[in-house]
Amino acid sequence: TEAHEKVYEAPEDAQKVISLVETLNDESLLQIEHKLLKSHPNTYTFTKHLAEHEVIKCIDMFPCTIVRPTMIVASWKEPIPGWTCSKVGPQGFLMGAAKGVVRRLPLAKEKVADYIPVDVVINQLLVAGWEAAKSKSGLTVYHCSSSTCNPFTWTMLDNTVNNMLHKYPLKSAVWYPHLKFVPTLLMFRISAIFVHFFPAFLLDLMLRVTGGRPILIRLHKNVWNSLNRLERFIFSEWKFYNPNTLELATKLSKKDKELFYIDVTSLQWVEYFSTLHLGVRRYLNKEKESSLPAARNKDMVLLVFHVIWQLFIMGLLWYVFAWQTGLTLATSAWIAPIIYVLYNLL
Repeated sequence: TEAHEKVYEAPEDAQKVISLVETLNDESLLQIEHKLLKSHPNTYTFTKHLAEHEVIKCIDMFPCTIVRPTMIVASWKEPIPGWTCSKVGPQGFLMGAAKGVVRRLPLAKEKVADYIPVDVVINQLLVAGWEAAKSKSGLTVYHCSSSTCNPFTWTMLDNTVNNMLHKYPLKSAVWYPHLKFVPTLLMFRISAIFVHFFPAFLLDLMLRVTGGRPILIRLHKNVWNSLNRLERFIFSEWKFYNPNTLELATKLSKKDKELFYIDVTSLQWVEYFSTLHLGVRRYLNKEKESSLPAARNKDMVLLVFHVIWQLFIMGLLWYVFAWQTGLTLATSAWIAPIIYVLYNLL
């Protein structure tokens, strides 16, 4: 799917939608939601689209511009590299992965994912406003995006994401982290039963016994239920062309380009995500650098438990197979490597 720096035809009249929301009850609104949204995947993009047409109504009164950021992620440079206060997007599931809770992630890793750091978005809002006030020549739309000028795909992190999780582990981890990308929702749901829900059930049970508050089953249920709504975003490639933004960057002086950087062509994604993970550790999990030695020691202990757990599960499956087929463990030993391969495919 492609998007260009222009205002697209309105899917509906904003005032009509406001009137419907004010007069209809929630049940009636849900019944007509699909008809109203048309090609929009959710109400968020729908209302953003309507808002753009409200901006157009004001262009004769004062200078206007539209900046469309894509998926906003942790900071690139300012105020501190890797700073974030949001659990939405990659920082959220990296947080879950670092805790050992999120172990499978459904995504098309070869497709471009359009992420843009929060400090770049702030800079572009400032620069676009400056240009609108200076030029006073109608409405300009800017895509604050990366998909066409510096595309990122998860294949870039396929071989490094787990090294990153163990280089800077969390002291608060509940299990040994290991993140694996799966290409379809079906594969994710099958894997989730074994690597998310079954361990979550056992850990929640332990929390109940020790007087804690069980949260893991509820967390995984929320993820499970939200995936149907997110499927269009997870497995689709969205390209946001940004020639207006790149041209805007050339209008800045050398000093302003350093202060108000909006060109992300020089951003190194692997290095950026390593910094983002450190930001997740520091700003979302509130873990200081001084806790790293203890966290690394815990990471090794969790690895031992993880290996023991895997051996137990595979041994249990081997025993069940031998019992069901009437074979001894010795005569059914050939099934052990098959169980190992199948288990690691999950």
